[in-house]
Amino acid sequence: MATTMTPLQPGSEAAAQACAFAIFGSDIPPIGPEDYSGSWRTTLHVIAEEWVGEGRTEQHAARTATAINELFATQQQFGIGSPEALANGSALQTLIERCRHFGITTADLLRHGAQFPES
Repeated sequence: MATTMTPLQPGSEAAAQACAFAIFGSDIPPIGPEDYSGSWRTTLHVIAEEWVGEGRTEQHAARTATAINELFATQQQFGIGSPEALANGSALQTLIERCRHFGITTADLLRHGAQFPES
């Protein structure tokens, strides 16, 4: 699913919400006006702190590890270029992008049970 974004206007609440949605998807915790100064950079920082504080980063790492394992199982069952494997790969790409935003590493994914095939 593609996301369209309008250009960011620093200091605009709409820009903060658009940027937050692009990075965090629908998992945006509620942010009260007292929690940010109106700057979209500050707002994103507050959202990231909420994610870490609520354990969502760990949950996301675990969810991504599971998706990786499911992708490899699908590839073994149906083949690497199969429609099923391509669909799983597309879904996994969104999870991986969010991992990059939070600094979730391969080691973190391994700790959560991801099994990467040996080269």
